[in-house]
Amino acid sequence: GRSNSGEGGENVNRFEYDENGDWRRSAIKQVASGRFGVTSHYPTNCTDIQIKMAQGAKPGEGGQLPGHKVYPWVAEVRHSTPGVG
Repeated sequence: GRSNSGEGGENVNRFEYDENGDWRRSAIKQVASGRFGVTSHYPTNCTDIQIKMAQGAKPGEGGQLPGHKVYPWVAEVRHSTPGVG
């Protein structure tokens, strides 16, 4: 199986090999309309790109994260502000 980053981006530390040779990056990168966490390095560090065109269950609300869930490490990956949704 292959891992998918989801639409929130991925920590850049995962793009490099571990000391033991393991690669922790997600093979599939997901890009949604909000483009949270998408940088020039993001799509170049994957095997496949998945483009999310629509949000079926919650139209117009895809990718929104309530402010209380935007911890500092989440904000860093998404290139946003901690505590702000």
